[in-house]
Order: sequence, then C-alpha cells, then structure tokens
Amino acid sequence: MPTFGIQGLDVSGHQPTVDWQHQWNMGARFAYVKATEGNYYKNPSYSSQYQGSRNVGMIRGAYHFAIPNWSSGADQARYFVQNGGGWSADGYTMPPVLDFEFNPYEGRTINGFYFGNTCYNMSPAQLTSWVRDFGNTMQAMTGRLPVIYTNTSWWNQCLGNPAGFGDYPLWVAAYPSSPTNNAGPVPTASWSTYSMWQYSSTGPFAGDSNVWNGDYASLQRFAGANLPTGNFDELSVSRNGPEVNLRARGWSVDLANVPASNQTHIYVTSPDGQTTGYPWTANVSRPDVNQVFGYGPSHGFDGAVPITRSGTYKVCAYSIGIFANTPLGCKSIVATNVEPPIGSFDGFDQVRAPEKVTLRVSGWAVDLANPSAPTYADTYITRPDGTTTGYRMTANTARPDVHSVTELGMNHGFDQQVTITSPGIYQACTYAIGQNSNRPLGCKTLNVEPSPAPIGNFDTLRLLLDPNSAMLRVSGWALDPTQPSKSISVNVSVSYKDDRGVTGPATVFAANLKRPDVNTALATVGDHGFQASIPIRTYGAYAVCIQAVGVEPISAGPTSLGCKEITAPPTPPTMGFLDRASIQVLNGQASIQTQGWTLDPAFPATSNPVHVYVTYPDGSTKGVAFTANLPRQDVNKTLNTVGDHGYTTSVPVSVRGQYTVCAYGVAVSVLSSNNSQLGCRTLTY
Repeated sequence: MPTFGIQGLDVSGHQPTVDWQHQWNMGARFAYVKATEGNYYKNPSYSSQYQGSRNVGMIRGAYHFAIPNWSSGADQARYFVQNGGGWSADGYTMPPVLDFEFNPYEGRTINGFYFGNTCYNMSPAQLTSWVRDFGNTMQAMTGRLPVIYTNTSWWNQCLGNPAGFGDYPLWVAAYPSSPTNNAGPVPTASWSTYSMWQYSSTGPFAGDSNVWNGDYASLQRFAGANLPTGNFDELSVSRNGPEVNLRARGWSVDLANVPASNQTHIYVTSPDGQTTGYPWTANVSRPDVNQVFGYGPSHGFDGAVPITRSGTYKVCAYSIGIFANTPLGCKSIVATNVEPPIGSFDGFDQVRAPEKVTLRVSGWAVDLANPSAPTYADTYITRPDGTTTGYRMTANTARPDVHSVTELGMNHGFDQQVTITSPGIYQACTYAIGQNSNRPLGCKTLNVEPSPAPIGNFDTLRLLLDPNSAMLRVSGWALDPTQPSKSISVNVSVSYKDDRGVTGPATVFAANLKRPDVNTALATVGDHGFQASIPIRTYGAYAVCIQAVGVEPISAGPTSLGCKEITAPPTPPTMGFLDRASIQVLNGQASIQTQGWTLDPAFPATSNPVHVYVTYPDGSTKGVAFTANLPRQDVNKTLNTVGDHGYTTSVPVSVRGQYTVCAYGVAVSVLSSNNSQLGCRTLTY
C-alpha cells in the first residue's frame, strides 16, 4: 500500500459479496464499481455494490469496460449511462470511468465474433477516435468527461501515445513487485501525472486496490462534493467626486475549480424595492485568504455599484460554481446625502448693445441634498485666445417651469451675463455645485461674429510750413456703420522714411467735422469728417497711415484707410553778413559791438534770430541770441525783399586780451538746411 494519498478499491461481478464496512475500517474512502462491458453485459452485482459502498460513507462511481471493435464509442457510452454510468453533483458520486486496456479476449472467437489481437485489430487512429467518440458522448449526457483507466505500455503500444487527452483524468494501472510510492511512467503526450493509481489486484482491498493522488478535500472536489464558498466581508458607501457608490468586498472560490477565479453575483435592493444583479469576477488579490485556506492569491472581489438616492440598501452576494451556487450572506446599509445636484445648462447666447456685448448663460440647478436653499452654478468660459475664467452664479432666480416638473421650489434658476471685448469662438462649461458633490451640466460653444468694420477714406495729405513750425495736414472721413450717428476716432501714424524706417506713436483724432458730401453719398447722418495736423521737425520723406476705429464694442476693425507718402523739401540756408565788429569803451565798460544783417529766404517777411559767439582770451566761448529786426533798406532794395533784417549787438567784456567774435543767421523755417555763418572777427582789448 502506498504511503500517500487516499485509499480506495474497485470491484466487478467477480466480487459479488463485499464487506463494505470492513473495507472502510481498513481505510478505503472511495470505490469504483463495474457497471457494463461493450453493449452486451451488465454487472449483476452492480446495484448492491454501488449502494453498499455508499451506505458506509464512501464516495463511489461506475466504470465501463470498453470493447472498441464491438460497437462505436457513442453506442457504448449510451449503454453505460443507461445502466449505471450517470453522474450528478451530489457530492458523493465519482465521475464515470472508461476502462480502456488489454483485450481480455485476445485471439478468441465467441459466439461467432472474433475479438482480435491485444489492440482489438484496430489502428492507433481508430482507437484514438473511438475514445473521443466515447468521451464526447459522456460529456454531452452527464456534463463531465470520463476518467480514462489504462496501462501506460498498452496505451502507448495501441494508441501511439496521442496528445489531446489532458482534460480526461488519468487512472493508471501499474503493479510494482515491491513496496514503492512510484507508479512508474504515464503516457506523456497527454498527462504529466495521474489522478488515481491502481497499484494491486491482490489486496489489501477487495477487488483491485487504488490510491487517490491527493488529499481527501481534493477527492471531494473531484467528485463535485465541495460547493463554492467565500465570505461577504464588508459593505460601505464610497464617494468619488459626484459619484456615490456602494462598495461590496469579500472573497469567493469554486472548490470544484479552485485555480480559476469564479464569478460572484451581487444583488442590490434599492430603497424603492427594486433589485438589480451585477456579475463580478472574484479575481482581486487576497493573500490573507490564501494564507488561511491555500486557495491561491486571486479570489477576492471588491466592486462598486453606483447609487443616486439616499435610503436603506440591501446587498446579497453569491459564489457561483460549476455545479451549484452558494449564498455568501446579505448586508444592509443606510446611505445619506447621496443625491447629487441636478440641473440644466439651457442657454448660451450673446446680447449686443451699443455700449457693450455680453455672453448670456442661463439654466437651473438644485442641490438635492438641500433643495430648499439656492445653490451655485459655476461657469467656466474659455475665450478665443485660450484663456479660461470662472464665474460663480447663484441659482436663485424664478423658474416656475422647473418647479412644476420637480416640485423642488420656485427659485433655482440662473441667468447672468459676462462682458466680452473680442470676437471669436467661446466655450462655456457649467457645473451644479452641491454640498456633497458637483455635477457637470454640459458645455456649449458660441461663435461671436464681429460687427461690421468702420469705413472711411484718406482724402488728402499736405505739407504746411509756417515760421518755426512745419506740419503734415491730413483730411478725410470715417464712420462706424453700426452706429452712424456717432463720431468715431482715427489713428494717424507718421513714419520718417530714412534708412531707419522709424514710426512714431499713433495720434488719435476725432472724425467729428461736418461732411455733407459723405452724408449725401451714403444716406447717413452725423459728423464724420476729420482734419488733423501732425508736426514734423526736419525735412525728408514721410509716410502717413490712417486707421478708422469703430465705436461698436466688438468691431472687425480698426480699418486701414490707407497710407500716403509726402516729401518735405529742405528750405534754403539763412543769408546775411557780419558788417562790422569792434571793441568800444563807454564809461569805463568795454563791450564787443557787432553790426550786420540776416534773413531766412523761406520767410523773408519774418525777422529771424542772430546768434553771436564770443571766444574769450582763456579759450572759453559764450553765445548770445539776438533778433535781426532793425530796418536795412539797403538790404531790402538789393535783394528785392521785405521785412526788417538788420542787427546791432553788444556783448560786455572785462578781461584784456584777444577775442574772436562770430555771427550766425538762425532760420525760422524748421526745414532749413543750414544756419549760415555770417562772418568772424578777431579783436584785441
């Protein structure tokens, strides 16, 4: 007798009387009883043996001795099932067995039928096909594949050690000549080990002696005795943002198929009495369960069922098995403050007024956890430039339509406006804010079209030159067609066209002069003309550009009215002469006296300045400004001009030494090309 496993026996009609209690006392815990052979023989002792083994507490089953060349596998399987070879998941019935081995009638002819050689005169392929036919029929009729009882050497010889039978439990026959726990080789193409070993035909048990390769619990599972098991550990309420869930946690295992993760069915009865089922797979790691029972690490379940209302929930769990289902218990829990806020994002549109454009956001929101109080509707608006700004809106305006449907109160509406300043695509996303959670009410997109751009015309560009000033004079008209009665502004930019291309800051002017020609042509009203003067400081080429700026809050403008170029030519340099310079002493005070004339040809009627620069004996120089405004008829007559252009100057001096005095005519034209030197003199004091 091997020293491992669970002992058992198998009997046939050759053992018509068995003392089953004695076999039990010797340690046998299972028995197989021959039921049929071919489709012509039934064991006359089958019923007494089958029931007798059961009466003493053994797990028992039936086997069929195959005669494969007598009839098909399916035929013999049906015969077997009809005469004791069935199976049920009652916990004490072993699966049926196909006894497939040496031909006991090798070389014999009985009643005219020749039984053939040890392989029944059948090829390996024929025998392999016969076994599959038998097995498939048994599975279809009983729900289980049969155990294959065989001898390794015969199986390899007659069937060629085929693959593909690993799902059939193996019962191997091998009779060692001395005590051992080694059953010898098994047919390796389909099996790596055996489920049962028939190790003796001569005792210690009646009939043949066998050992189950495992413990008693595994033998029970093999018979289908162990139903699914597990435990419903915990039921709780969890929150994840706006979602509230019932969390059910525990473990479940089908003892008929321990390695696999079986299903756990969860049935939730809500406060309104409705029950909903959820099929889960118990595949969550539970090392604690494995440590205690040794079922493997992945037999836990831990799942969430969303709920939307407060109240008492009842949850029942079941472990689902191959042969039966086992209730794991029920738990109840009271969920409070479950209801999330509700609401609707009804409208997102634009409101255009002369002074501003706004986005209007409207809808309603109710916090079901506190419906009597107003809640918030937070709105996030993303502008065309991609920036997002949040706005808190209180849902406290009257919405009788909402109340008529929900009966939650009259004042749960929100309707607010947000000012915008640019056209483009806007997106608004709104959330109902609750004390326990927030609920998104959706997003809407709105394309805000710009108002028509302002129109106008850049009519003229002229140069205005006056004494001590030069200006570029621009004129034209501009109006905003959306508000034609209002005068708008124009931006005037001037660029000095040298190699730098310098552009100065734009100057804003109002287009508010009367232009009846424009009003008549466009059939409009208001004052829309402009005329502006922009000072310049030097001669050269200039470019002037004008933009019309609309008064509408969201305008497609500003609109360019175009650019014009103009050249401000240099005016001639100043003219004149230093007629005389001398040192005069009067009452003990010395001074340098000069006399002469100067004029600016661009403005001959205007008396221009004369600057006198005196260089002193110590090398320092000092300038003094005078105006050449004395009559010089001789100059006017000679040059055929007008105005007063003579000058006489006096600059006090005190230090003796050598002095140099120079006079310059200074232009009154800002575009003058040069302030001319009128002459220099050297004097000694």
